Amino acid sequence: METNVVKVKLWGMDVGYLSWDKKAGTAVFEFEPSFIEQGLDIAPLTMSIDSPRSRKQIPWTGDKDKLYQGLPPMIADSLPDKWGNSLFKAWLRDNNISTKQTNPVDHLSFIGSRAMGALEYEPAQKLGDNAVFSVNVQKLYEFAKQVLNEREATVLNQENSILWQDLVKISSSPGGKRPKAIVALNKGTGEVISGQGIIPEGFQHYILKYDDNSAYPYAKLEYVYYRMALDAGIEMMPSELRTYDGVTHFLTQRFDREGNEKIHTQTLAAMLPTSDSYEDIFSVIRRLNLPYEDSRQHFLRMVFNVTTRNVDDHSKNFSFCMNKKGIWRLSPAYDLTYSVDLTAPAYSNRHSLTINGKNEDITREDLGTVGQNNDIQDYNALIDTVYNAVAKFESHARELRIDEKLIKSIQEDFIKV
Repeated sequence: METNVVKVKLWGMDVGYLSWDKKAGTAVFEFEPSFIEQGLDIAPLTMSIDSPRSRKQIPWTGDKDKLYQGLPPMIADSLPDKWGNSLFKAWLRDNNISTKQTNPVDHLSFIGSRAMGALEYEPAQKLGDNAVFSVNVQKLYEFAKQVLNEREATVLNQENSILWQDLVKISSSPGGKRPKAIVALNKGTGEVISGQGIIPEGFQHYILKYDDNSAYPYAKLEYVYYRMALDAGIEMMPSELRTYDGVTHFLTQRFDREGNEKIHTQTLAAMLPTSDSYEDIFSVIRRLNLPYEDSRQHFLRMVFNVTTRNVDDHSKNFSFCMNKKGIWRLSPAYDLTYSVDLTAPAYSNRHSLTINGKNEDITREDLGTVGQNNDIQDYNALIDTVYNAVAKFESHARELRIDEKLIKSIQEDFIKV
């Protein structure tokens, strides 16, 4: 593949140009002068348009940390995580392209206009047209498992060729470890179609998280956490469970789409690469001059994650959104679920971000200290609100007929704050 340079675009505007320096093993990015004049600071804390470097047209170099793969953090956000990367490698394999021939800029070219958020990349690898198509959820998931489990290339007969294109279009861009697809849902008819490109009236953009139908109810547990979070006053996008061929999946509406408009989104990892604590998120909120409600929301989420043992609270699971006027806000919460591996040693089940300098054995006093230090009003009452919402876990889980032993083991692991 080896794309020499791609153009980075946002809302139809040329943002700048990205190329891969093979010798240095990093990407090089340069803003388009006309974009700087628009006044949209899309990476205010890492490569601001107002910085002397941007104004003097001095290129920005990528970050060599493994998380960013040699790309500038703002752009690295457009790369998928484990699931999307697995599909990309499988696509390369089935197209007889060596992974040694590709670099992260090539991967962005492959993603093109299908990235999460609003950034787009040209020239893009052509994968057919952008017309929407109906999605057979279970059939496509079964094909995905076949593709990823095959050591040899999938036999590309006519039906599989179509499935391959469909799979790549809707499944190769999202982040996260678990299999998921970018779809659009018509709540009136229940119809599910591809979520890339322009979707018809009556549809909303959703992420569908597949459940692998194992003994562990991933989808149902995430839905229980969604309900508890709403009870706690945490802002989340509308979410629901849907069953296809006897398998229940979790669907959540996308916060980086409003109708067919794309919303510029940056994870904490992109916004502040040095972040390693919940206090760092409060710092970003202040530096972006966000309203108090965003600080309050972040405090609620911190308490919720501690109480419910959501230890997968890494820097890509918190995001900020910017509208076309350049105004930033904290995004709705996402990826809230029980994430402790009950079979793993205790040290692997620590929080990813620290709280009051700790990533385990966190107490109410620790939460209160963070609340005080960040001017959270009535922080004790907010802690109690979360605690009361989490107390409904058992009733929510029983409604979905989750195994009683699993309910008990999870509930016993909750932190009594």
